[in-house]
Amino acid sequence: MQKRYCGSVLLALILLLPVLTGFFGSAPKLAVVDMQRIMRDSEPARTGVKFLEDLHAGMQEKIQAIEARLEKNPQDEDAQKELQSVYMTSQQRMQAEQQNVVTLLYDAIQRVMNAYREQNGYELILNAEVVAAFSPALDVTTAVIAEVNKQKIEFKPLTRETAKPGEKKDSGDDDATPDRNGDAKKQ
Repeated sequence: MQKRYCGSVLLALILLLPVLTGFFGSAPKLAVVDMQRIMRDSEPARTGVKFLEDLHAGMQEKIQAIEARLEKNPQDEDAQKELQSVYMTSQQRMQAEQQNVVTLLYDAIQRVMNAYREQNGYELILNAEVVAAFSPALDVTTAVIAEVNKQKIEFKPLTRETAKPGEKKDSGDDDATPDRNGDAKKQ
């Protein structure tokens, strides 16, 4: 569905190129970026991945501690219930934390791309995924990554107070509770 939509957008842009040429007086200045590469290779993205890995490791330690108690006493119903609860809460929390990291990264990258587009006189920057072929000279991914690397994004665990409306509130202890304060800081 998304590829069909992106293809339609690209086709519309190609069909509008003569109109845009007349509007701008010449062909519009275009650039292409590889968003996957930015999300994989930029320093803020690597920091976000490390943040998520550390959270996951802490959750795994709790689960393993409960599992160790169960190995000693397999009939402990309280430990069985606790394991199930901690496991489900951990899964929900990781999903929320991952979404938060992606949102913070995307917002910061979008700000950088808008500023880069304006500073360099581009009318349009396309995602390489929606372009069938392009000249390597149009690829500005490396330059955008350099600008994204200048951004300082503070990843913090989500909190109950800032959980989105309708999200289940965590009933565990504070270090297992999501904590949202990860707003991107502008330089």
